[in-house]
Amino acid sequence: MNDQFFTVSELNQFIHDVVASGFPSAVWVCGEIQGFRVDQKGHAYFELCENEESSHNVKAKIRASIWSSRRPFIESVLKRVENTFSLKDDIQVKFLCKVDFWTKGGSLSLSVENIDPTYTLGKIAQERQRLITLLKKNGTLDKNKQLQLPLVPLRAGLITSRDSAAYNDFVDEIKKSGFAFQIFLVNSIMQGKTTEGSVCQALDALNHIENLDVIVITRGGGSIAELSSFDSQAIVEAIAASKVPVLSGIGHEINTTVTDLAAHTYAKTPTAIAQFLINRINEFLNDLQKKQEFILDHTLERINEQNLKLRKWAMNIHSQTSALFKTHHQLMARLGQELKQRPLVVVTNERKDLQSAQEELFKTIQLQIEKFKNKINNCQKLVEMASPVNTLRRGFSITRTKNGKILRRALETTYGQEIFTELVDGKLTSQVIK
Repeated sequence: MNDQFFTVSELNQFIHDVVASGFPSAVWVCGEIQGFRVDQKGHAYFELCENEESSHNVKAKIRASIWSSRRPFIESVLKRVENTFSLKDDIQVKFLCKVDFWTKGGSLSLSVENIDPTYTLGKIAQERQRLITLLKKNGTLDKNKQLQLPLVPLRAGLITSRDSAAYNDFVDEIKKSGFAFQIFLVNSIMQGKTTEGSVCQALDALNHIENLDVIVITRGGGSIAELSSFDSQAIVEAIAASKVPVLSGIGHEINTTVTDLAAHTYAKTPTAIAQFLINRINEFLNDLQKKQEFILDHTLERINEQNLKLRKWAMNIHSQTSALFKTHHQLMARLGQELKQRPLVVVTNERKDLQSAQEELFKTIQLQIEKFKNKINNCQKLVEMASPVNTLRRGFSITRTKNGKILRRALETTYGQEIFTELVDGKLTSQVIK
């Protein structure tokens, strides 16, 4: 027996023949891509791994390759499916492979001939749905939505990659608004294995900034496989633990990530989430403008009402006083006639009565005058309180056009137009130059 032996090449050739006879045709193999790389010749090399479900440790692995001559076909298959993705590390795939034993190197490997993209998309969707169900059940998915979003969210934390397209789209839109935003950027990794930890650390850091209004998580889109990093339980739990409302603009027009679902508010793109912040401030300013106009109109209406009441009260005082004096003049004339016809005693008694009546009359008149004086004083106080003069004394001014129309907005003027500004101590004439 000791005289019978194989040379290394004979042994390897024997193994090659055994493998070839055991796998005469290509077989479908499922696993996770690790160490994916493409060399200068266009050949792709990687390992196809099987992980343990409980610990995610590698249970088995085998080397695999996609030759440059086959890569265009594989890529064309991926492009034909909806929600296409690129081959990269950490994604589950199903390949049609030829099992080959390399006799010179003594190694077993797989040569990829085809791919089933629906397997990868199904795995991603299955894991995503499992996570959504779990997070809905424990209430984590809706926790951030319970926070109150500020009316004027000007201080925003930004989680994205510095100088990325997402960063520039978001910041450019913010700058165009003209509002005094303060952006606190935490430069983060937004793709690959380390995305989860990087985003969670950024959320924790921004939650330690005082008086922050919102936190925005954004990136510039990508395939479903690339965005799968945001279907992360750790990121969702970090969003739920945030004391600040979290807004999401991951950048995918078709699909929504679990991060989007957990956010207080989400939009499809970085530009859209920036517009959401700008629109919220515009809504606040428009509401403020409407309330200001209502207050001004209501004040002028009250002033006009009080002026009408003052005029009515003044006319009433005048008519009542005239009627009172007329009545007493008539009485005095009648008594004068009676004095000529009655004896001296009657004259004396009537004179006493007349004197008493006169005193009572003057008292009544005095009381009426005091009463109307008090009414006039009260009305005067109301007029003074609502008077535009007092408003001018507090530092405000009123600007009108030439025909007297009050200007409320800059857009109501034209270049070169004369405008007139009323201050507490005088009036100014101006010309619009800008």
